[in-house]
Amino acid sequence: MSGIVQSKPWTLTEFLECENSQETKHEFLAGEIIAITGGTFAHARLIARLLTRLSNHLDQTPCLALASDLKVQSAENILYPDVIVTCLPQENDDLICKHPKLIIEVLSGSTASRDRNKKRHVYQHIETLEQRRHRFQRRYTYFRSCQSVG
Repeated sequence: MSGIVQSKPWTLTEFLECENSQETKHEFLAGEIIAITGGTFAHARLIARLLTRLSNHLDQTPCLALASDLKVQSAENILYPDVIVTCLPQENDDLICKHPKLIIEVLSGSTASRDRNKKRHVYQHIETLEQRRHRFQRRYTYFRSCQSVG
């Protein structure tokens, strides 16, 4: 769930300065600041299951599956994907995942259109991204086909 909270045009630098001092999360997508609110139980459960399965699968590899607390940057956009897989080392105090390899967005009724359209276009410009997947929170067996990038 999310809502647009912007009242004036912001630069990416202004957004990051403000966002990094906030207690709540916001995305910066196509020049809009969008508040990220809490999700449903089904949304949280699906993310937990995905993280568990990915973490188990990636065990004994340099890759990590991470939850939505870490930002991803693509050009002038900052997003919080539901799940990120990265395989390159980063500093513990980094606020942005520098080399995402896989991004998963769990779709809900309120975010599905933005996630499948605007975010998909933004994610396609991340050079290290190999896969992007959408997962519906109410239909656990459906994966939208991923598109290789790069």
